[in-house]
Amino acid sequence: MKFSCEKEVLLKSIEIVSKAIAPNNPVDILKGMKIEVSDNIKLTGSDGNISIESVFDADIEEGGTLIVDSRIFYDIIRNIPDGKVKLYTSENNEIKIICENTMFNILYLSSEGYPEISKVEESNNIRIYSKNFKDIIKNTLFAVSDDESKPILMGICFEINKSNMKAVAIDRTRLALRNQIIPETSLSDFRFVVPGKVLSDVLKILKDDSTIVDIFIDESSVMFKYDSFTIVSRLLQGEFIDYNRLIPPEPSITAQINVKAFREMIERASIIINYDDPKIPVVLKLKNSEITVECISKFGNFCEKIDVDKYGEDLRIGVNSRLILNALKCIEDEYASFEFTNMRGPFVIKPLEGDSYLYMVLPMELKN
Repeated sequence: MKFSCEKEVLLKSIEIVSKAIAPNNPVDILKGMKIEVSDNIKLTGSDGNISIESVFDADIEEGGTLIVDSRIFYDIIRNIPDGKVKLYTSENNEIKIICENTMFNILYLSSEGYPEISKVEESNNIRIYSKNFKDIIKNTLFAVSDDESKPILMGICFEINKSNMKAVAIDRTRLALRNQIIPETSLSDFRFVVPGKVLSDVLKILKDDSTIVDIFIDESSVMFKYDSFTIVSRLLQGEFIDYNRLIPPEPSITAQINVKAFREMIERASIIINYDDPKIPVVLKLKNSEITVECISKFGNFCEKIDVDKYGEDLRIGVNSRLILNALKCIEDEYASFEFTNMRGPFVIKPLEGDSYLYMVLPMELKN
């Protein structure tokens, strides 16, 4: 094996591929990164559940395949000088890494026994712009459950119906839902659940641009192809919760609230809470044409109000500041509709028009 390339190109690929490698993996060979040199360079990392490949061009003199320790390889490439880096194998199972006057020799392993990455057949195909897919993930991922007793909820459920993609995440205290128009597909009422950890890695790769992300799904796996990267992951198996049953059908109280102003009020209230106990509820009071945000802690108290358009009776309800802020930070609309049933029931945040998003949060019990 012998090739040379720009450090920046190599480092970017190593950083992405390393996300699929678990240093404490019980399978020794999976602790390493696979380097394949032929017509181009392919780096592969896998932990058995998720695999990431990166392909890029280089000046190739001799092909070959081997495994290197991913952590050592990353640290070396990250710290060598910028510019052209040359890599080639030598005797004693060593690979030389040279950049300007810097040279490293590190041991490598044979690639024999490294598992082949099972690619997903390119039949059930979804296409979406990178920016749109990034927004969908970012605006639902925070609501993925961490409860290992219900593994199906540790992912985002995607529902595809022709030209609509719906993404849903839910845990014990909240629900996040986003709708996105996509290019027409042949899929109707098609559902699959991708682990949140995998989507967190995908999110770090995607850019805010119009590059196409191709998604391929079969019964057990999903494959994302984006730019020079391919990510293959197992799907979560099981029946995703019927979330529609959890959403209150008819609110008794609605309020149209300025999202930015309301978010900033909650953030200011959080200052008092975070120095005491984040579990202290923020109290929302809807009365007449105002909403008041209050909280009390051992360090002090907070109170602020703004005008709103309210319909229905007055209400006093407690919320977890972090839960509601997670939702509010995802909303770009100037105003949103807040729908309540009573002080003990979940409340919903929707757009004033359309159905591009829905966030639901369970309230906290308030002491009289």
